[in-house]
Amino acid sequence: MLDWLRLLRISGLATIVSNSMATVLLGFFAGESVHFQWLLARLWHNGWGCLWVPFTSFLLYAAGMVWNDLVDVDKDRRDRAARPLAAGRIGLAPAYVTGVLLVIGAVLASLKIDHGYYGLMAAGLVLSLILLYNLVAKEVPILGSVVMGLTRASHACFALLIIGPDHLRTALVGGHAPGLRSFLVYPIVLGLYVFGLTLVSELEDHARRGRRIELLAGGACVGLALLLALSRLADAPWLASQLNGGLPSKAGAILGLGVALGAAGWAGWRFFRPWWQAVRLSRCAAVPPVVLAGLGGLILLDVVFATAAHPLAGLLVLGLFPVFLGLSRLARMD
Repeated sequence: MLDWLRLLRISGLATIVSNSMATVLLGFFAGESVHFQWLLARLWHNGWGCLWVPFTSFLLYAAGMVWNDLVDVDKDRRDRAARPLAAGRIGLAPAYVTGVLLVIGAVLASLKIDHGYYGLMAAGLVLSLILLYNLVAKEVPILGSVVMGLTRASHACFALLIIGPDHLRTALVGGHAPGLRSFLVYPIVLGLYVFGLTLVSELEDHARRGRRIELLAGGACVGLALLLALSRLADAPWLASQLNGGLPSKAGAILGLGVALGAAGWAGWRFFRPWWQAVRLSRCAAVPPVVLAGLGGLILLDVVFATAAHPLAGLLVLGLFPVFLGLSRLARMD
C-alpha cells in the first residue's frame, strides 16, 4: 500500500487541495466582503454536486503521477532504482491498468459537474496538458516546464467550478465583476511558480543533465512568483476597510497580514537556501531538496493568495502544510 502512495505522490495532493482552496477563496471573495457564511451558503446551495470537482481533481492528479512514472520507468531503473515501478514492487501491468482507469474515471467524473459541459471541457483541457507533458513535452528542454506550468494554471481555473460555472465564465471571459476578473492573476502566478520549479528539476535528469542557467532562471521565476503574490496581497480589497475598522477587524487584518508575510518569507527561505547550494555545486544530487522545498512552497504561496482574498483564510490553507510534511515523510519518493 505504501508503494502505491509513493507512486501517486500522495504528499503532492496537499498542494492540489491548497490550490483549490486558494481558487475558491479568490473567486468568491472578489470584493470587500469577508463573510465566510456567504461562501458556506453558496457551497450548500450547490449541494453534493460541487464535490465532483475535487474528486475529479484527485483523479487527474493521480493519473498524471502514474503516467509520469510509467513513461520514466526505464530511466528510473538506471537512476532511481528504489522507486516502486523501477524496483518491481508494483508491476507494470497493474500500473498501466490503473493509469487508464484514472483517466477514464476523471472524464466520467467531470460529466457529473454542471451537467457535463463546463466540467468536461475544463477537465479535458487539464487532462490533455497532463498527457502532453508526460508523453511528449517532458523530454524537451523548456517546453516541459512550460506545459507543466500551464497544467497547474488550468487546474486552478478548473477548481472554480466548485462554486459554480458562472464564476469560471466571468473569470475567463469577463462580466460585471471586476474583482473576479482579476482572479486570473492567481493561475498566472501559480503557473510561473511551477514553471520555475520544473525548470530547476531539470538538473535531476542524470542523462540529460540540466545546466546551471536553468537553476538560475528557475529560481528567478520562483522568486518573482512570491513577489507577485505579495503585490496581490497589498491590493487586497478588504485591506483598507479592515485596517480602518473596529478593533476586532483591525486585529484580524494584522493577524492575516502577519501570517501571509511569514508564509512568503518561510517559502523563500526554505527554497533559496538549498537552491543556492545547488547553484554552487550544479549536481543532480543537490536538486531533490530544492524541489521538495519548492513543492511545500506551493502551499505557502497559496497562504499569501488566500489571505489576499480574506484576512483569516491564510490560516486555513496553512493547516495543510504540516499535512504535506507528514505525508512526505510517510511516502517519500526517492
